[in-house]
Amino acid sequence: MKFRSSHIKWIKSVTREKGSAWAYLNLDLGDTFYLNFSKNKKWFPTNYRRPNPKEIIALYQTLKSTDSFSGGTFLTHLVTPVDDEIIIENNGSHPYGRLMTVIAINSNPIPINSLVWSFFKCNRGQICDVKNIENKKIPNLSIELKQKFIWNLFDNIHKDLLKDIPDLSNRPDEIEDLEAIEGKEKTMMKLHKYRERDITLIRKAKKKAKQEGRLFCEVCLFNFEQQYPRLGIDFIECHHKQPISVGGIRTTKYEDLAIVCSNCHRMLHRKTFEGNYPTVDELRSIIYKKMN
Repeated sequence: MKFRSSHIKWIKSVTREKGSAWAYLNLDLGDTFYLNFSKNKKWFPTNYRRPNPKEIIALYQTLKSTDSFSGGTFLTHLVTPVDDEIIIENNGSHPYGRLMTVIAINSNPIPINSLVWSFFKCNRGQICDVKNIENKKIPNLSIELKQKFIWNLFDNIHKDLLKDIPDLSNRPDEIEDLEAIEGKEKTMMKLHKYRERDITLIRKAKKKAKQEGRLFCEVCLFNFEQQYPRLGIDFIECHHKQPISVGGIRTTKYEDLAIVCSNCHRMLHRKTFEGNYPTVDELRSIIYKKMN
């Protein structure tokens, strides 16, 4: 099975330096990167969760005109999620991210004809259904033709990449067998390597913690549901006590994971002055010493 135009389900605008420079210009086919999303509360927490792996997101950007460059709106990348995990940064205007892989780049983009195509209904910076693109001359243009319009702008689509993207459908919800093989080095296309995590194990760990009444941070005891009623229900993060980037392939057990809040999770991934990552116990001691 290969990628085809029917896989284009979503569209998203991206920007750099407020439209004065190209965004993601350094990416190549097969590269993985974090696509960032704003903290617009209107869309939190579901908007950036909408695309599934193997569904294509078309990225477009609007550039300003300069003395040497005629600006406009350009479709520049086709990307797809590698997994469904959300990375949360604690600062900046776009704190949320999802890991994507590039399946196509428009290496010689030309401006989209604004007399024919409108992106007005594609909400700025958010994931939007591809049906929101409008053809001014054919108001009822089918989604299939909109998908083909985008598809035909790219001549370097790596269709075989589809086989390298995990199938996350029909994932079991049972929490038995609380261990998984992780750490295998995988290659998305020809360039970027990353260490594989088992998402199912993380879900099981969170589910078990909820059943045992400890869906709160093991370090600082922060409880998202108490702090953010309704919005924070079932929200927590999971930390690998042994960094996934070292140690190679191994079996990760439930006991190797820690249930933590976003702030403590970031601190657990921040090296100390000695150049080491703090353990859960060490980070907990830092907080308790401050309290006392």
